[in-house]
Amino acid sequence: MSTALMGDWAQDRGAEVYVYRGIAGLRAQARTIHQQLRPLWRRRANGSRVLLLDTPLGEDVTLYDLVTGSPAPPELALGALPDDPRLTAVRDALTPAERRVALAWAHPAVATWTEAALATGAADPVKTGERVRRKLKRLGQRHTARLQAAAATRAGAP
Repeated sequence: MSTALMGDWAQDRGAEVYVYRGIAGLRAQARTIHQQLRPLWRRRANGSRVLLLDTPLGEDVTLYDLVTGSPAPPELALGALPDDPRLTAVRDALTPAERRVALAWAHPAVATWTEAALATGAADPVKTGERVRRKLKRLGQRHTARLQAAAATRAGAP
């Protein structure tokens, strides 16, 4: 309020002071200055509070740790992830369009396979999403069966 009072809300003309903004204008200016002087971590963006990267999220974990541990969007778009050989084997069996649907489904904002297919621009998102879901399930089961067979073979070998 003191900053607003130092503004040009009144004009001194010798012995008389003329108020030309009024109380409503003074309050509006005080609100604007208050918003401008508010620290960034106490502001809101799109209805959500802005958080500092040093915000604790648990024991010895901060928001910075979470953000730096996440894959970058270009890595997700290019399919450079993951490094796990099991997931890589399944991913390599997919076409590029199916891979995009699978990566879109892995995004936390996507709830269904239809939404994932829709996000990638599929012509028929319902059928495409269901087809990719079934294919991933089938590939995962096949890969698991192969790993179990290989483990059984190693266990039976002298």
